[in-house]
Amino acid sequence: MGQAEIRRLRAGQRASAPTLAVFTIFVILCSSVAIVTFQSLEERSVSAIILKSAADVVRATASQVGSELNSALESSIAAAMYDVGLRGGTREQVEQYVREYLNTHISSINAYPRPNLTVVVPPCDENSLALDWLPDGGIRARGYLDARFEHVMGPRAFGLSLRAVSRPRFERIKHVAEVSVELAAGAVNLEELERALNENYACEGLAVELENEDDMVHVTVQDTFGARGVLVPQ
Repeated sequence: MGQAEIRRLRAGQRASAPTLAVFTIFVILCSSVAIVTFQSLEERSVSAIILKSAADVVRATASQVGSELNSALESSIAAAMYDVGLRGGTREQVEQYVREYLNTHISSINAYPRPNLTVVVPPCDENSLALDWLPDGGIRARGYLDARFEHVMGPRAFGLSLRAVSRPRFERIKHVAEVSVELAAGAVNLEELERALNENYACEGLAVELENEDDMVHVTVQDTFGARGVLVPQ
C-alpha cells in the first residue's frame, strides 16, 4: 500500500471519529429521553391509581357515614317516642330528643380516628333537620348536613342527606283498642281496667279511655303525640 493511500485511510478514520461520537451522544440522549418519558408515564399512571383509590375511600366513607346517620335517625325517633311517652312529654320534647340523640352520634363520628382522611359532620338543628308529624302519629324526618370528607391525596366529598320515617302508629292504636275491647267485655271494674291499661301503654305514648253508656262500653285509644283516636264500641 502506498503512502498516499495510507494518508487517505487515516484521513477517513479521522473524519469518521467525530461522526461516531455525535451518533453515540445522540443515542445516549435518545435513551435518556425515553427513560425519562417512561418514568414520567409510569409515575402518572401510579398517581392516577392512587388518586382513584383515595376517591374510592372518600366515597365509601361518605356512604357509610350517611347510612349510619340515617339508621341512627330512625332509632332516635323510636327511642324518643318511647322515652318521652313514658314521661308523658310533648311533641317539642320528642323533637329535641331526636336532635340531641343524633348529635351525640355525630360527635362520635367526628371523633373516630381515620388515617389520611378528614371527616367533619356539623351537628343538626331545626334548620338542617325537619321533623314532620304525620296523621298517624308518626314522624317523617328530612334533612341535609353540610358534611365534608377529604383525603390527604386531594379527593373530597361534600354533603349528607337525612331521611327516615317512623313506623305507622295507627295500626298499633287499632290493635290496642281491639285488645282493650276484649278485656272490657269480661271486666268487673272498668276504672281499674282503665288504670291498668294506661299504665301498660303509657310507655308507647297511648292513652286508653273506657266509658260505659247504657250498658255499652266505648273504648277510645288516643296517641298522646297527636295521632287520630280509635273509638271502638263494644
